[in-house]
Amino acid sequence: MTAPAARPTRTRYVVMVFLCSLAFLSYLDRVCISRAQGDIQRDLHISDAKMGLVMSIFWLGYAMFEIPGGWMGDRFGARRTLSRIVLAWSLFTALSGAASGFASLLVYRLLFGVGEAGAFPNMARVQSQWFPARLRARAGGVLWLSARWGGAFSFLLFGYLLSGFESPAFRGWVARVPALHFLQTTPAWRLGFWSMGLIGLVWVAFFFSWFRDDPAQKPSVNQAELDFIRSDRAANAGTESHGTTRVWSALFTSQNLWFLALAYLCISFGWSFFVSWMPRYLLDVHHVSFKGSQAMDVLPMFFGGISCLIGGALSDALVRVTGWTRLGRAIFPITGYLTAAVAMFAIRIAHTPGQAIFLMCVASAANDFGQGACWTTVIGVGGLYAGTAFGFMNMVGNIGNLQPVVGAMIFKHFGWNVLFAVYAGVYFAAACLWLGINPNKRFYQEPAGFPVVMRGP
Repeated sequence: MTAPAARPTRTRYVVMVFLCSLAFLSYLDRVCISRAQGDIQRDLHISDAKMGLVMSIFWLGYAMFEIPGGWMGDRFGARRTLSRIVLAWSLFTALSGAASGFASLLVYRLLFGVGEAGAFPNMARVQSQWFPARLRARAGGVLWLSARWGGAFSFLLFGYLLSGFESPAFRGWVARVPALHFLQTTPAWRLGFWSMGLIGLVWVAFFFSWFRDDPAQKPSVNQAELDFIRSDRAANAGTESHGTTRVWSALFTSQNLWFLALAYLCISFGWSFFVSWMPRYLLDVHHVSFKGSQAMDVLPMFFGGISCLIGGALSDALVRVTGWTRLGRAIFPITGYLTAAVAMFAIRIAHTPGQAIFLMCVASAANDFGQGACWTTVIGVGGLYAGTAFGFMNMVGNIGNLQPVVGAMIFKHFGWNVLFAVYAGVYFAAACLWLGINPNKRFYQEPAGFPVVMRGP
């Protein structure tokens, strides 16, 4: 009789906890400025137009350094690269709380974007090393649920944090501590940014000491778990040395990557409404104050997170059942973006805050229905250079997050109805672009004799 096979250990789930907490924190740090924008504008005397620049400049820095951030993960490993990224973004998050005016806040938010660039490409690289390909859409769905919920709950969590700092109990306590006496008159939004920076430092301390890039180097991973992780890879799928293919020229000439990137640009343009001008829209059109809209602001991204999870699981299931990778990956973003286009256009006829929020929830959930499929597609198309490929997609795609500047000009000069019509148009364009994306095709040419891991029509 043969001995029973050992059960796989579950160290990969701890990796997912690290990734999900990081995704949550990344969006919490990005979005919390929307909750504090009224206080910041009042204290620093910043106009709506300038505040639009402040909220957009993060995305500019983020987009510009996505490729270098992704390449660093491919070259030096995700452990070192992610630790550097989180340290940098935590520093500039904290410095945002020390801004003395528009210019300094603009610089700090730009550097915050530069610091955070490469976070998601390196998370994609971690998943490509720690999870089998057949489960990546599901894992990507869980990751993006965490990211969306970080954005969703940032309004409430950061709001509660600010309320705590503004409370008489906190002000009275710091007044009694000589070393903290200066905090008694410090605006709550400054203390909030400093706290966010501190949380990032704690994450780095735990991650860097525990994580390893290669599962085989982690003592808590047994051979059964390692076999499971590598179960659908070719034997030499990770042995190609960097630089043996014309990666950089292929990166900028791949139709697959360009279509992915342009589709991501379109959905970024639409999605960034929820983390920029949504509270302002509710105030201007439906007369709901910033504080009164806190609970409403949570809902679109809350349902978007759930949609990430459901869409990712369904995508993996459809590929498994049909064996048709292209169908299993493309149908979810195409369906989602078309639905989002209809919902965003319909917001124009919403007569109450409840109707508007309902349509925003539909649009957000539809936007994210294909997120898991998109995530695993770019990992597959990127292959050994998943970090670099994801960095390219994010570089182009996050240009769409400059929407706060464009959006401010549109609703100021043409009104909110025109802005929502524009959102509908870009979502329709994203759905059309997905018709040209092939998830089975690497963006670079595999060396002769190198086995192709991706399968399906």
